[in-house]
Amino acid sequence: MSDTVQTVQSSPPPTNTTLAVELAHVTQEMYKKNFELVERNKTLSILRKIHEIILSAVTDTSQIAEQVANTVVTEAEFKAVVILTLDKEKNALVRLAISQTEPIAKAEMETERPFFPDRVSLSDEENFVVQAVKAKKTYIAHNLLDILQPYAFQNQVEKLQTILNIKASLVYPFIVRDQVIGAMIICIGESETLLFQYQQDLIERLSGVVGIAIDNALLYKELQLANETLEQLDKLKDEFVSLASHELRTPMTAIKSYLWMALMGKGDTPEKQKLFLDRAYKSTDRLIKLVNDMLNVSRIESGRVILALKPVKLNNVIAETIAEILPRAQELGVNLVFTPDATMPDVSADTDKIKEVLINLVGNSLKFTPKDGSITISFTKLNGMAYVKITDTGKGISNEDMPKLFQKFSKLNENYLVKQNAQGTGLGLYISKSLVELHGGRIWVDSEGEGKGTTFSFTLTFADSKQGLQQVQQTVAS
Repeated sequence: MSDTVQTVQSSPPPTNTTLAVELAHVTQEMYKKNFELVERNKTLSILRKIHEIILSAVTDTSQIAEQVANTVVTEAEFKAVVILTLDKEKNALVRLAISQTEPIAKAEMETERPFFPDRVSLSDEENFVVQAVKAKKTYIAHNLLDILQPYAFQNQVEKLQTILNIKASLVYPFIVRDQVIGAMIICIGESETLLFQYQQDLIERLSGVVGIAIDNALLYKELQLANETLEQLDKLKDEFVSLASHELRTPMTAIKSYLWMALMGKGDTPEKQKLFLDRAYKSTDRLIKLVNDMLNVSRIESGRVILALKPVKLNNVIAETIAEILPRAQELGVNLVFTPDATMPDVSADTDKIKEVLINLVGNSLKFTPKDGSITISFTKLNGMAYVKITDTGKGISNEDMPKLFQKFSKLNENYLVKQNAQGTGLGLYISKSLVELHGGRIWVDSEGEGKGTTFSFTLTFADSKQGLQQVQQTVAS
């Protein structure tokens, strides 16, 4: 039996050429992976900086947006970034921030116009930014006019594009909870197809990150405003409870005391009995007026006040008001002065409501005008409207107290008062302001200071003024 010899053939050793090719391939792959890693790190680095801005102590939405825009332009080498928010009430996109760079400043100076307008109306449907927001998708503009029309001319746009070297503008809508809250424009100096990978990644992630950041900032701002409103309401509630308790208790105590004395026969003469009942009656009247004022405030703030507008003669309304107030003025020794003017056209007004305004304003002057003082009521034409003035010779109002007027339950400093218990709830002036504004007019006060008297003024529209009537109708409707 013969032995069988098996021969094993081995592969030839690799040549230098083969090793060189494989080494080159490995090196190329390593370089590619390393480049991708560098780009990814750059994307993450920029995003980290943006997150630091978003998570900083800054709560101002515009400031956050501006810092983000500047960071993106500087770090990612873009030409410009514009951030806009959606204002549904104004039906427009409002510019929140734009990157602040020397080229943009130079371009704005040379073209004598802002790089991007403050506001873009959603009715301008040819504008790419409006189209992107309405379609909820990204738009790319190669002509800067596509994102600036109709707010710029072609020659201005060409100059801007040349100075800033903008080749394309990418428009991204901010979509949060399936709702568009704004948009971002990124202007680049090359075609969108030539962007580095890190730039593409950054752009894709930016719209989501910035959109959520702006939404959170806006929500935080709304929350702050809501908290401030709640604090004011809480303060008003405390003031109301304190003031209402005092104002209601005083006349009720007086009524109870005088009626008790009458019932117990403390008034030993008819004159004494009449005095008790008269004081109880006046306290009741004061109580009813306070309750009516509170009800009027409730109706005004809930929108339940309905104006019965018709042509009204101011002469008649003022004369009727004076007739009602005259007994009180005579009791206090204050002169009421009024000179009628038959040439004044009719105003468009609700007679009862305007009488209420006049009674409140004249009554307020009566509180603070000393004996032998005077209150003058006059009216004239001013800028196409009727201009009514109530001027007194009272103590006047200090600059410190001016802002407190026309506010609910406002309290002025005691140095303003010249009579005991002259201070009221502040509801009369608040109601007067609300009623005048419902008529499409405005109301204000002037005083040169303490001891120099006060003038309350308000305006009303004329009945024959179409513009005035439209203004009143719009005010009432709103």
